[in-house]
Amino acid sequence: MKCHKCGAYIPEGHMYCDECGAEIKIVPDFEPEIENEIDSTMSSIAGTFVKDEKNKKREVQEKDEEEDDVYAFIRDKRKTVLGFAGVVAAVIMIVVIVFIFQDRNGNRYINLAREARESGNTYKAVAYLTEGNKKNPRNINIIFELSDCYLELGAIDNAVATLRIVTDSEIFTKDSVTLAYESIISIYKQSGEYDKIAQILNEDQNESAVALRKKYIPKPPEMTPEADTYEEFVSIELSGGEGDVIYYTINGGVPDKKCTVYRRAIDLSVDDEYNIKAVAVNEYGISSEVVENTYIVEKGAAPDPEVMEPSGDYTQNTMIVVVPGEGCTVYYTTDGSDPDMDSLEYTEPIPMPLGSSKFKFIAYNEKGNPSEIVEREFHFAYPRKVSKEQAVKSLVNKLLQLDVLLDEKGSVRGGGRNEYIYQNIIEVPGAGEYYKIDEEFVRADGTRSKTGRFFAINTNDGSLNHLGYDTSGRYTLKLIK
Repeated sequence: MKCHKCGAYIPEGHMYCDECGAEIKIVPDFEPEIENEIDSTMSSIAGTFVKDEKNKKREVQEKDEEEDDVYAFIRDKRKTVLGFAGVVAAVIMIVVIVFIFQDRNGNRYINLAREARESGNTYKAVAYLTEGNKKNPRNINIIFELSDCYLELGAIDNAVATLRIVTDSEIFTKDSVTLAYESIISIYKQSGEYDKIAQILNEDQNESAVALRKKYIPKPPEMTPEADTYEEFVSIELSGGEGDVIYYTINGGVPDKKCTVYRRAIDLSVDDEYNIKAVAVNEYGISSEVVENTYIVEKGAAPDPEVMEPSGDYTQNTMIVVVPGEGCTVYYTTDGSDPDMDSLEYTEPIPMPLGSSKFKFIAYNEKGNPSEIVEREFHFAYPRKVSKEQAVKSLVNKLLQLDVLLDEKGSVRGGGRNEYIYQNIIEVPGAGEYYKIDEEFVRADGTRSKTGRFFAINTNDGSLNHLGYDTSGRYTLKLIK
């Protein structure tokens, strides 16, 4: 069809010219059978009319001489009236035939529906078009018009279902089916339901769906190398179409846009089984089918290092002994991080530090393959030989010796006195356990305040220390001599 305004070609089913935007004027294309009926009817009407005219003319000629001028005048008028009546009858017949044709062709329902929409009654338009579709199931314009009405009412599912009448049928042309698919895709784009576009185009196998599939659905990513068992380090690469973004999972679920984005090769270096799934997402937000491979890495892991001392509490000096496997080197950490080849290397037994400690050990063989990490937690504290009461008394005596206090009651120069109050047992990393003692000043009236000085007395040997804190909040000790 060509546009009546600009002459551009207009695909079947379009209601407006893509070039100039002019509305398409629907001109019924008469079906052969109906056109033949019209020709036959018109020929019959014309033949009868001509025959009647000839008979009437002959009668007029025979009686012409016998009639006077008055009767001749009347005859002429009668002839004119009869001729006019015949023409009117023919026109009425043509109108009836055209009306019947429009009813059978379906355009009458389209016109009624448009009038209803223009008046604001889209529901009535739906009723007209539904009836028109029942009587004219081959009329593609009714179907598209009905889908537009459903969209206007916000009934997306109904709009799509109406267009599916075309895509699921074999009676429509390929162009009409393609146009129906593109209309469905447009609807789902606007609603953001891209997964439904992929579902329809993947499930349908007709020629139009296959062609559109290449346009809207990305190809699955290519994953190399092939799934297999590898004895050495293996690097997995993923590739997709131009503009596609690839997402993947390792030993996880089906990948989507919330998963890891592929940016560089995936290195598999540790002995394990890896199930990798990947999907490509194109510019429309539509996902490809999921590609999946399983890789097994069996390089030969190093044997775990054997740590002779078990986790637990210790009350005497102990050395931590580690036995590596043959040809292996052991590395360790004490800060809670996982060790690797850049960590401290174990070369000889390690003195167990006072307090609580956490060691992590790992072994590497000659091929550089790691073992599993072995962990140990120790708590080393000497036996408590000094009670908290002895600790406070020892502190007061020491302050008396240093002339800080005037007597055992804690009296100080200028009046008032100091009291030394036990708070709790603390653990100083690498130094052991200590009693924490706070100093408070008591005035003559009984009121008191903290002086801000703290002391730490070792629970084992009774050594006296000033207690402080470094910038990171850890305890510091300064021996009182």
